[in-house]
Amino acid sequence: MRKIILLVLFATQCITAQTSDSPLNILFVGNSLTYFNNMPQQFEQIADEQGHHVTVDQHTPGGTGFVHHVTNNTLYQKFRDQVWDYVILQPGSNESPGFSYPIAETITRGKRLRDSIIKYSPCASIHYYEISYGIVNNTPASFTQYQDRQTLIKNNLTQMATETGIPFVPVGECFKASMETDDSQFLWVNYGDIHPNAKGSYLAACSFFNGIFKNPIVNTAQLGGLSIADALYLRNQAENTTLNNLDSSLINTYTSTANFNYTATSASSANFTNTSTNYDTVHWDFGDGTTSTSENTTHNFDFTINTSYTVLMTAYKDCKEHHKIVTITQAVLATGDYLLEDAITIFPNPTSDFLHINTGNAFTIDELVLYDVLGKKVSKKDYTILNDGRTVNLKILSVGVYIIAVTINGKKQQFKVIKI
Repeated sequence: MRKIILLVLFATQCITAQTSDSPLNILFVGNSLTYFNNMPQQFEQIADEQGHHVTVDQHTPGGTGFVHHVTNNTLYQKFRDQVWDYVILQPGSNESPGFSYPIAETITRGKRLRDSIIKYSPCASIHYYEISYGIVNNTPASFTQYQDRQTLIKNNLTQMATETGIPFVPVGECFKASMETDDSQFLWVNYGDIHPNAKGSYLAACSFFNGIFKNPIVNTAQLGGLSIADALYLRNQAENTTLNNLDSSLINTYTSTANFNYTATSASSANFTNTSTNYDTVHWDFGDGTTSTSENTTHNFDFTINTSYTVLMTAYKDCKEHHKIVTITQAVLATGDYLLEDAITIFPNPTSDFLHINTGNAFTIDELVLYDVLGKKVSKKDYTILNDGRTVNLKILSVGVYIIAVTINGKKQQFKVIKI
């Protein structure tokens, strides 16, 4: 769920080794598992649309792995020729599960690639690409084998991440979660082939966006050539899996995030709480000439001078800066409306029958409406609202992806729901 603060403008975090107008340079290093269906370019289109100006390049010769990359002068020249903000390293298809080489050898090669990247781009953020293995055939035994291999790959990537200080984007976990949720959404070219089809590549591109920028994808027109329903389903799988695994994939451990919450103490003041991760120091700029370097702080705003103030928080880590920006109005502090979205949670999601809506003790639900992915209202004969709107029975509703709109105190919030 996207963190939108009502009446507050949301601005994404970014690395500012460059100016804010310059693109983030991102290099994908891998093989055909990376370049199939132009996955890096799909990621670039999604990122640009979501407000992250990126320029993507790639070194992805077919059939290669770390064993080939560490001796490839063309790749090292790419490391030298450009200052990279992000580098994605995809181990080979048989390196990831340890079939071709012991994982210790692949880790040694990963360290060599890491050291070369950092030598020429000391501020680069490096991520491993956790690949997905394919499914041999359409049998339960084959699916179990696939799940076992995916567990092996995740364990190896976790070891690589721990020993090299490089997190991984859990693309393979997204594939696995998607197939366990709906195995009709087949993600490979065919049985016995580990290469992703259009759905698999789109899922990977979405997972990379979620993992690198730590944000969901919202209101996107980028569908990867898929139907709206399929694209929305895959985005949900990528978002739920990737953002819920930021700790286990070591993204929160080895990358920084600038973030804060605030609570109104009056119509003109608020307490600000730093919730950044993996940082050294922070700096607050309240948009009125006042700054602070405290972890947490309180600030008074003079709305007789300006009707709104832009609060910028910067989290510093080594040579990187990360930012979060919100614009605060008097109405926000007076009503506390910005608390609304964080006050609502829906669970379980996906669900096969009951969906529960938790608004806490402070809010009651005024209205609840269900829409399909095309924005058409779902007939109320297909679902039942119970418990003053806090429970919805979706048992007879057709399987698919829906939008549930919840109105509280005149403010509407929308959530994506997967019926399985």
